[in-house]
Amino acid sequence: MKRLVVTMFAIVLMFTLCSSSIFAGGLTGYGLKGGLNFANLHGDDVEDLGLGDLDSKMGLCLGGFVTYSISDMFAIQPEVLFTMKGAKKEVEVQGETLKVTGSLNYLEIPVLAKLSIPGQGSFVPNLFIGPYLAIKLSGKWKVEYAGASAETDIEDLKGTDFGVVCGAGVDLALGSSKVTVDARYTLGLTTIDASEWEADIKNGVFSLMVGYSL
Repeated sequence: MKRLVVTMFAIVLMFTLCSSSIFAGGLTGYGLKGGLNFANLHGDDVEDLGLGDLDSKMGLCLGGFVTYSISDMFAIQPEVLFTMKGAKKEVEVQGETLKVTGSLNYLEIPVLAKLSIPGQGSFVPNLFIGPYLAIKLSGKWKVEYAGASAETDIEDLKGTDFGVVCGAGVDLALGSSKVTVDARYTLGLTTIDASEWEADIKNGVFSLMVGYSL
């Protein structure tokens, strides 16, 4: 795990340095953000998990970002986020509720193209889209039934996930700083199943986030 953490920070550092050289002089903001995830799994083979239609699982999304402006309307915004994904299901079994939760934690690195819409005053709407790379930190199944619970690691879970992020938000200027609010959908484009069958199971997350930028 320590080696993985070191590798992740090295990747983030290299990306930041490369971005800084490419957009030299264009750094217009940096900050922190956080919010709630409503995660689920999608794909042709999700039902093969044996749980039928899955329910959304709530989790956290926390991290930081930097903004490089290309023009007054267009910017590139790399982010580094700790994000909680997965899904859950509750079914009735002999009068008791059986709850199964799949918890997937990732270090996610989106690179967003951000289009700001000119407006009046300090209220600036925006649209954004871009790819993401996510590195698995952990994956566990938790089963709860009749007051008892058990937890186990998820086997055959890929170490990386790739997809696209799209959404909309607003920036509210507060003097030299900004408050940002956005809603986004993170769509996994590759299966997270690492078994020999590579079943079609992908991440999908709707997020509501609030940030503070200097």
